[in-house]
Amino acid sequence: MRSVESRADIESERPVSKPLDEIVDLRSDTVTRPTPEMRRAMAEAEVGDDVYLEDPTVNKLERRAAEIFGKEAALFVPSGCMGNLISIKVWTRHGNEVICEERSHVNLYELASMSAIAGCMPRIASSPDGILSWKQIEAVIRPKIYYDSQTALVCLENTHNMAGGTLYPTSVVAEICGGAHDAGLKVHLDGARIFNAAAALGESVDKMTRQVDSVMFCLSKGLGAPVGSLIVGSAPFIEKARVYRKMFGGGMRQAGVIAAAGLVAL
Repeated sequence: MRSVESRADIESERPVSKPLDEIVDLRSDTVTRPTPEMRRAMAEAEVGDDVYLEDPTVNKLERRAAEIFGKEAALFVPSGCMGNLISIKVWTRHGNEVICEERSHVNLYELASMSAIAGCMPRIASSPDGILSWKQIEAVIRPKIYYDSQTALVCLENTHNMAGGTLYPTSVVAEICGGAHDAGLKVHLDGARIFNAAAALGESVDKMTRQVDSVMFCLSKGLGAPVGSLIVGSAPFIEKARVYRKMFGGGMRQAGVIAAAGLVAL
């Protein structure tokens, strides 16, 4: 008969669990942790009531974001989904259509908010690599007929997450913006990971987004901050966006505590 193993023998054969700080988690870039510098900045942040426009750290973050993107103004929002929804709402009215790539985040992963809340329908264009051309977009613009729903907005995603992180060349974005503007359409960029694209292309985000009408980018993905996104655009766009942020429940009070980490990230 086999002898009874000691408890020590049994314990020695069990797999040893690694501490959490030794595990490389590749599920998403959303599982980053704030750096010690971010934590210090959060603890020391000067705060005020952001709904009253009185949080100095949030105001500084918004100014910095606008400066980096070469836009007039910026708005701090709790999430990228809210930032995209606000942008769609500003640029459209109920019954409009929004052109987007089939696997884009605004189409697949935002709970149909463009329809449920903004009152718009997605108008799908498909591309194997997720990168649309102006020719593909032009082909799905609705004709100017009163009994057709009207196209109002083009949404691009750079990098394109579900296509494996593919990139929009800046020249392609410029061509799309030129065609869209000539057709009377606005262009919004879901730039959740725009800084990844900038690193890969070796270009600055202000150059990459110069001709788009609005941009949303995330602080809480590749940039490593724990919370938040920003939308950037013209001053009138941000003025309207601030109204919708409050309407959608995104008005925060002493938000400088989280905005401080975003400043470190930028």
